[in-house]
Formats: sequence, structure tokens, C-alpha cells
Amino acid sequence: MSDTGEKSAESEKITVNDVAKALGVSASTVSRAISGKGRIGLATRKRVLDYIKEHDYHPGGISTSLIRAKTNNIAMIIPEVKELVDLPFFYTCMYGVNEVALANGYDMFVVATNGKDTTHLKSLIDNNKVDGMILGRTYRNDVFVEFLKKKKVPFVTIGLTDDDDVVQVDHDNKSACRDLTAILLSKKWKNIAYLGNSKGQVVNDNRLAGFLQAYQDAGIEVDWSLISTEISTESMLRRKVDELLERKVDCILCQDDSVCKIVLHELRSEHARIPEDIRVASCHNSEVLDSYPVSITSLKFGVLEIGRESCGILLDMLAGKEVPHRTLLDYEVVLKESTK
Repeated sequence: MSDTGEKSAESEKITVNDVAKALGVSASTVSRAISGKGRIGLATRKRVLDYIKEHDYHPGGISTSLIRAKTNNIAMIIPEVKELVDLPFFYTCMYGVNEVALANGYDMFVVATNGKDTTHLKSLIDNNKVDGMILGRTYRNDVFVEFLKKKKVPFVTIGLTDDDDVVQVDHDNKSACRDLTAILLSKKWKNIAYLGNSKGQVVNDNRLAGFLQAYQDAGIEVDWSLISTEISTESMLRRKVDELLERKVDCILCQDDSVCKIVLHELRSEHARIPEDIRVASCHNSEVLDSYPVSITSLKFGVLEIGRESCGILLDMLAGKEVPHRTLLDYEVVLKESTK
């Protein structure tokens, strides 16, 4: 075996007793230095932590997490909110997280990410600011999931991911959109359009999957010309709505309330009556849709509940309890005037 292999194997066997022997202190002294609890001199604690940090550079060495004292802080990570329509969801979700955190003696940080930049997260972790994190949105090939796994920080995602090693909490968006679409199909409407943009978000992919599943369940062939999932700008969306009006579709199902808001505005500008000329429904509801004169059929999710649930599961993880790998919360299909 090469010298490198021997060194790596030796690092994997490092224990508290090894650290104690190397520094000429007791194992209990090392334990107190790692936990931050008990009486120990600052100089001795620094020697222990410096030794551990040095050996952390080797594969399999003592994990940095071992030298972290409990902070009683958690962080919620949210994407940079570029649309005001996203604010109600994240605000309500954070309220639920904070409510459970405070009730259990924890404080909450909020981290707004920008693109794929993990710098702020790295700073929080490296400076021992938090015990665990909640990731507020998941994406395909999620850089934040991979980063947190690499850092070995306990975390929960709000949103699903294909990674079976990640603890996930979400609403059952696929089943919800399947049920809503099934109801629309039951009205014998032949032409139902679906408008949205994945943006790499898992939740949007699941909503589309639910829409398609309803067609499959009903044995109805999908008209793919009525499905648009790459609408990246408001002007593109408005043009698509105009096209659907010309084609006299029966109903437009919107991916979420941000899409629905623009659809409603364009229909109003074209003097299209809802539901007389065209019906509209949304796969997500917030107070954004409440200002429209016609009440909108939509899916209702417990946003406060998902914040509470994700925080409760994270705190159970931090307490060393077993937690479910995936938790799916319920939903409600709310039928209103827009699909009569």
C-alpha cells in the first residue's frame, strides 16, 4: 500500500482517544472541547479544535460537525424572490417554521440565495452559526442539496427531490393537479390548455405530470399543441392567451397563481368573459387571485402547515430521532365561478 493510502486509512480510524493521546490530555477533556460544555481552559480547547481541524483535511477524518457546539439556531433558505406573487408563500411558510422553532427554543435565520451561489451558506456553516437548515424550494440538479449534503449539515427540503438520501416535505402536487384536471375533464370539455414554465423547479414538473396523468386515467388523448411549458416572459404568455382565445379553447389551466394573474389580465384586456367565453383554473392559490372580480377555481394548500411540519421534522433530526424520508401533505380542490 502506498504512503497516501496508509495515511488515509489511518485518518479514518481517528477517535477521541487518539486526539487525547496525541495532545497529552484526557478523553473527557477532548469531549468537553468538542461539545463546548463543561469547564475547560480556552487554550486547551483551542489546541483540541486546531488538531481536529488539521486532521479534517484527510478523507474520513473527524468530521467538522463533531466540533460544533449547539447553537439553537436554524436557517431557512429561500430563493431570491423576483416576483411579488411569490412573497405570500414564502412569508407564510417562514412564519410556520419560526412558530415551531421558537416553541422549541430555537431562533431562525432567513437566507435569500442568488442563483446558485452558496457563499452565504458556507459562511453560516463554517462559522458554526446554525444546527440545521430548511431548503425552501427544490430544483432539478439542485446545487444547494448537493452542497448541504457535502457539508453534512442536517437539512430538510420543502419540495421533492429524486435524491433518496434527502428528507423531504411537500404537498402532493401531482395528485392535486391530477384531481383538478379530472374534474375539468368530467365536464366534457374537449380543449383544455395548460400554461406554465418549469424553470427547473420540481413542483412545476409534478403539476404537469398530474395534468397528464388525468388524461391517461380518463383514456383521453392529450393535445400537445395546447400545452406550453416554456413560457419565459409575460409578453409570451399574453400572446399565447390570445392564440388560445382564437382557437376557442374551453378552459385554461394555469401552472400557478403568477401565471394565472397574467392570464386573467390578458383576458380582461381582450374583453373575454369568464366563464361565459372561456374558463380558467389555477394549480395554486394565494390572495393574489382574490382581487379578480370572478372567483377562480384552484388548488388550496396549507402553506403555514408545511412550514410547521418541515421545522418539526428538522428538530426531530437534530434530536437524533428517526424521521420519515418523504412527507406529503394534503390539499383541497376549490371549485369556484371561473369553471362553471
